[in-house]
Amino acid sequence: MAKYLKPQYKELSRLFSSITGAHQLWELWEDGMTMFALMISNTVDKRYYEKREKEYLNIVSKYSKNEMQTFLRIFAEIVNQTEINREQDLLGDLYMSFDLGSHWHGQFFTPYNICKMMAQQSLGEIKCVDDVKPVTVFDCACGGGALLIAAANECQKRMNELGFSAQDYVACYAQDISHVAVMMCYIQLSLQGYAGKIKLGDSLTNPLTEANNGSDIWYTPMWFSEIWEMRRYCEVLDKCLT
Repeated sequence: MAKYLKPQYKELSRLFSSITGAHQLWELWEDGMTMFALMISNTVDKRYYEKREKEYLNIVSKYSKNEMQTFLRIFAEIVNQTEINREQDLLGDLYMSFDLGSHWHGQFFTPYNICKMMAQQSLGEIKCVDDVKPVTVFDCACGGGALLIAAANECQKRMNELGFSAQDYVACYAQDISHVAVMMCYIQLSLQGYAGKIKLGDSLTNPLTEANNGSDIWYTPMWFSEIWEMRRYCEVLDKCLT
């Protein structure tokens, strides 16, 4: 099933393998990622609740009760592995290990250790934090979100010395042309607890902007937290006064 699989991912591989009889692996992966993303989104983002709930139920209708129980165990294991180790691109690693990357779309996800090195070399020293203007990280071809996670985690290490949390002061912006990549990135940023705005679409012809707010935009739960709601209000007020 997998070309190379890290030992900690064997349970996830086993669970996916247990329901591949009547379904292709790529179908299980995309449906699973979409269902998980929809479940997270509909707990916090009510703008497109009905549309996304309908999409969720349409996917659920394809699977038996036992298969859905396996999906729930998969979701639980993804959460568990993320809690065990935040310094990883869990879904990106699995996606490439399962050989699901699209060569036609150029899907060759950068390994997390490379993303971590890039983040360490790119981020300058954080001497202070701004209550109005957060640290922003953007990836226009985000894949599973490895570079965003690495950058946010590196910010956290620097902010620890100042007594601040990157979850309150780092905003992640992302875009990808691949639906499944957007779902993966959304799930991982959500589970990492970072504020994120992710757009499904071509970043060359239709790039993400501050004004974008349609159904192709996915906001992580942290985006709706009180501190981020207040920060966006302050940003608008600051622009009006300058």
